[in-house]
Amino acid sequence: MLDLSKTLPTKRSAGAPSSGPARAFEASFALVNVDTSGRVIFADPKFCALLGLGGGDDPAGRALRDVAPGTALPGAGPVQAGFASTLTDADGREHSVAWTFTGPNGFVGLVATGASADIRSAFTLDELTGLPNRAALIPAFGAMLERGSMPDTAHVAACLDLDRFKRVNDSLGHAAGDELLRKVAKRLSGSIRPSDVVLRMGGDEFTILFANCRPELVESLATRIIDVISRPFVVHGHQVSVGTSVGLAILQPGETDVADLLRRADVALYQSKNAGRGRFSWFEEGMLAALNERRLLETELRKALLLDQFELAYQAQFDFGTDSVSGFEALIRWRHPVRGLVSPAAFIPIAEETREILKIGAWVLEEACRMAMTWPAGITVAVNVSPVQFEAEGFVESVRAALTASGLPPTRLELELTESVLLTNDDLVIERMHALRDLGVRLSLDDFGTGYSSLNYLRKYPFNKVKIDQSFVREPFADENAHHIVTAVAGLGASMGMTVIAEGVETEEQLDRIRGQGCSAAQGYLLSRPIPAADIATYLAASSTRER
Repeated sequence: MLDLSKTLPTKRSAGAPSSGPARAFEASFALVNVDTSGRVIFADPKFCALLGLGGGDDPAGRALRDVAPGTALPGAGPVQAGFASTLTDADGREHSVAWTFTGPNGFVGLVATGASADIRSAFTLDELTGLPNRAALIPAFGAMLERGSMPDTAHVAACLDLDRFKRVNDSLGHAAGDELLRKVAKRLSGSIRPSDVVLRMGGDEFTILFANCRPELVESLATRIIDVISRPFVVHGHQVSVGTSVGLAILQPGETDVADLLRRADVALYQSKNAGRGRFSWFEEGMLAALNERRLLETELRKALLLDQFELAYQAQFDFGTDSVSGFEALIRWRHPVRGLVSPAAFIPIAEETREILKIGAWVLEEACRMAMTWPAGITVAVNVSPVQFEAEGFVESVRAALTASGLPPTRLELELTESVLLTNDDLVIERMHALRDLGVRLSLDDFGTGYSSLNYLRKYPFNKVKIDQSFVREPFADENAHHIVTAVAGLGASMGMTVIAEGVETEEQLDRIRGQGCSAAQGYLLSRPIPAADIATYLAASSTRER
């Protein structure tokens, strides 16, 4: 847990002047928080003054209809955008009240007290979800400042967005995406306290303002949010899975600029995503340098294809039935003039996030097909396909174009798909896979045994090959249970006419074991390290005379 002892803001005294958003807020608005039964949870001093309530007359716990007769509340659930009612003060003057739903237990009302206060524009709601929108950020932040701070607590901002949301839009349509956002908004509202405010900033981006929250409670709420958003949604009859990561930042003592607070939370969100997603991160100063480095890498990545900095290496796949090389897997390398060889693990996630993977992936397809045409007729080439590529409109046509341009027979091209491709719209996945099979292209399930792997995948989807992940082959992970799984997958694959290949083979013992377990092929450093295209002819000549 983060130690906030040095960063918790101190409580502002009653007579101390405020500044920035707080001052603007105090000049024009009063705040009241009411639960769904209509009882007041909190009322700020300005609200109490409007109704002539003295210092000892705290309205908390009383019904709003008794405190402010005639002031209407919205119905239960997210309110309509722009909903407002009227409050009559102690002097008989009327004031507009804008309401927003902050969770299952309450509403926040902003009361216009200034002569020119525009309550609707000050606290406007998102028409799609009923949540406060970006325009509501300043008054919501002002309301948080107005409440002051309590000992051992902090005001915290959280930034989050949805993982795989674009896939839902692309595969099921924007109406389904809108319905998903409404369901996400409902889950978010049900995961926070009545005093917290969740806002939709646009697209699939949300911000939550936690007022006077202990750090351990912030972390608990963030964990709850990650959990509830990761649970499947049913949207237009389809089960879809998304996820979220959370970035957290603390309001510093004396800080009055919400933009700076959210900027830090956004940097922490990047850290959460880069660390593997599905987690939360507190902002730390060192994150800025890491983010700047990532942005620099992103800029350089956009230029790399034009500057001819990518190259392909090829790793052989060995067939037990023929005792010979049956194909090669194409592996992308980025040879940077300053950084040297940049690991795919470092740049592929950035390429997917920025969708540069579409251009890079198309180049890999074209180059691999072109190179395979220079090999003996029986040798295949396997190309890894990103989920972003697979789901993009026109992917099947790009495969057809690469085959046509190179002249490579479709049966010599294998496309390797990871399980993440299968976690979206089943109908789209199966339709696209059959379209590729109709071209004559072979399909391989890559990294089987990781993530959510299920033997049912082999029955449900039209794969020609399954690649058993190296963790089932290499010690110390390859235990007795792993051996049984390899045997089971090999047997099922054989019964369905699939090639079953084991990855990561590094020793003769491993090679003998996976052969004995029923695998039909192998790949790994024992048989071949990734080699440049120019060395393949020499490798094939040597391997044809090598005894195994």
